[in-house]
Amino acid sequence: MKQRILLYYLIALLLFPLCKVQATHQPEFSTAGFYQLANSGRDVFSMNPAWRLHKGAAPGAEAIHFDDRNWKVVSLPNGIEYLPTEASGCINYQGEAWYRKHFTPADALKGKKLFLHFEAIMGKSKVFVNGKLLAEHFGGYLPVVVDITNALKWETDNIIAVWTDNSNDPGYPPGKAQDVLDYTYFGGIYRDCWLIAHN
Repeated sequence: MKQRILLYYLIALLLFPLCKVQATHQPEFSTAGFYQLANSGRDVFSMNPAWRLHKGAAPGAEAIHFDDRNWKVVSLPNGIEYLPTEASGCINYQGEAWYRKHFTPADALKGKKLFLHFEAIMGKSKVFVNGKLLAEHFGGYLPVVVDITNALKWETDNIIAVWTDNSNDPGYPPGKAQDVLDYTYFGGIYRDCWLIAHN
């Protein structure tokens, strides 16, 4: 038995260089041209992978213990649906959508100022962390930056929940219904999301 365990250990040591653990995807540049500057006093981490998505209303989806296990798993950017009108038959999704992300912050981030930087969320949006509403935004073309420093919990699962709504609304650009425009626009979190840590 000991020899078998030793053999498995040796095989694992030999194969380890071939089976390096895949690091989280960290794009060099984002779709909006955002990138990290060396020696700037800030660290930037991609938050794009592994969000859960639900199209439609979901009462209570901002709560920590909300059951999102059956939601579709997506990565950002995620425009929900985006097809030219002539290709979609005028059925691009418009309406509410929810995103939820589970994550445990690294201990190395303790004592830093932490921000979520959403490069764009189309329409109306609300950002919650661990059930607390931290930001509301109207309009889909500018970043949404949220200070999450005091909302995080350490050494446990944290929940970022984002409510979005790209329904026709004169309160944000373009201000007209999609069916009278000569273009369609995205919904949801359609650009990258970053966690930014400042000293």
